[in-house]
Amino acid sequence: MLAKKRLASYFLVSALVLSSLSACAPSGEESSASEQATASTQEQTTQSAPAVDTSTTLKDVNWAEVGWKADPENLEWKQDTSPVKLSYYVNFSWFGLNWQDDTSKRVTEKTGVDLEFSKPVVDDNQKLNMMIAGDQLPDIMTLDRNDPAIQTMINAGMLYSFDELIEQYAPQMKDILPEEVLNNYKAEDGKTYQFTTWVQGKDWQAAAVKYDQMIGTNQACIAIRKDYYDEIGRPEIKNVADFTAALEKIKEKHPDKIGFFPADGCVTSDSFATSAAMGNLGIQMGLSDNKVVKDGKIQWVVRDQKFIDAIKVLNDMYKKGLLTKNPFIDTKDVAKAKIEKGDVVSYSWVIADGEIVPGDNPNTSYEVLPPFDTYEQIRTGAGWLATVVPKSCKNPERAIRFLEYLASAEGHQDVSWGIRGDSYSGDVVAGPHWNLVDGKPTMLPDYVVDKKADWGGVASKNGLGEYWTACNELLWNLPWWDASDEKMSKFNEMFGSKVKYMPELDIKDPDPTSEEGIIKGKAFGLLQQYSVKMVFADDADAEYSNFIKELDALGFDRVEKFWDDVYQQKTKSMQ
Repeated sequence: MLAKKRLASYFLVSALVLSSLSACAPSGEESSASEQATASTQEQTTQSAPAVDTSTTLKDVNWAEVGWKADPENLEWKQDTSPVKLSYYVNFSWFGLNWQDDTSKRVTEKTGVDLEFSKPVVDDNQKLNMMIAGDQLPDIMTLDRNDPAIQTMINAGMLYSFDELIEQYAPQMKDILPEEVLNNYKAEDGKTYQFTTWVQGKDWQAAAVKYDQMIGTNQACIAIRKDYYDEIGRPEIKNVADFTAALEKIKEKHPDKIGFFPADGCVTSDSFATSAAMGNLGIQMGLSDNKVVKDGKIQWVVRDQKFIDAIKVLNDMYKKGLLTKNPFIDTKDVAKAKIEKGDVVSYSWVIADGEIVPGDNPNTSYEVLPPFDTYEQIRTGAGWLATVVPKSCKNPERAIRFLEYLASAEGHQDVSWGIRGDSYSGDVVAGPHWNLVDGKPTMLPDYVVDKKADWGGVASKNGLGEYWTACNELLWNLPWWDASDEKMSKFNEMFGSKVKYMPELDIKDPDPTSEEGIIKGKAFGLLQQYSVKMVFADDADAEYSNFIKELDALGFDRVEKFWDDVYQQKTKSMQ
């Protein structure tokens, strides 16, 4: 089984998904989909997969058990499967496939849709901007959901709304989508112009809890040396005060060691407020820039009392000799080397790097501490990519119905799971790749071994798991989920209740070239300077006061007003 070969929804950036941590912390043992796609080669297998009728292989799935629903019997895409070619553009130069693999061949055979595939040479948006300027857009296109080009195309009236296309051509499509896709991404006119993928909505969250997938190996944590912790009798550590007291006792016995080492690499960057260290000490983690709601309005977390409280904890550690200036100087490689040598008593990083064996005692290891009472991670579950249908599409009916197919359970089976069967043949193309286990689709473990050994190479041969055009993250990753992994189940029990989803806090930033965008850039640079001043100050309160004064002098309230206007519009549209 997959118990020891865990592949969960954080194959993506996630966090993408989960992206706020990846900006500063290593992603752990799972690589992101973008990295995997980049690594893939263009070499195609000479062997073709056998023709397989996948239309009946989902009938005995226990949908109630897995937390989703079976496809309606007569989805509209089945009404016309005559041959048609649609142009499709992916706005990522690193995308490794080109619709020439066996997955695409099976999809074309079933739906009649063949894609004329294209992508940019470099990721500078030049190709996309030229297509927009010349009004020469493809039939379907996928780009980052936060790409400003989407709003440009909406403003110019260049995109169909999905509300319109679904109502006219594929009314059952709305029944197979996560509810968030059509509800959480509305434009100012109340319409939805983008099909957002990798959304961690209500159904995904429920399934993630059930299968112990809410917490991945990239979850921020604090680790402590087990041998030193044992020496002091393993006192309960429920909060920052307990943690500091434990470090002081250990430091007395091992004065040459560094008490606490924020190793996530964020402490001197403009992401300081979102670092694992600050998050573990009480700041809400997980949101870009850590926007928080106070009295019904958005403000930057640096104005929150929790921020200055966390600063004071670090400042207190410094004054007690538990925190040195090394983390604010060392590169990530140097920081990791110090931990691996055993020079550090405790450190903040992620679960994947929370159990390192120190070089000075191979008979022990670091262990992940339970989260403190103040630990909280806020996620929006807002997804990663967006697929749009331009009004220049020569066949919008087939385009939306093709997306309906891709969004269905059958479509996910065909483009992500592969061929169902009892045992893996050893051929990554022929499979089989998955089967049912207790009514749940589950990848065959022998195939998982081959896939993990050469993700890009396998993808280039069979095409599975790479075409995310209409991805539902729950369906996409469901076969990879296995709740029998005792180790990760333990971490999910420890940290899972500390995760809170607030999709209304998916708030875009101002254009970097606008006045608000320029102010934001200066403000985050200011935080980078003051983070060091505040932590190592004789008077942290005084330095914090100076920081806020300079922040106000920049006019940062204009940025917060921009954020709040977006927030108010989003919360209204989601009601």
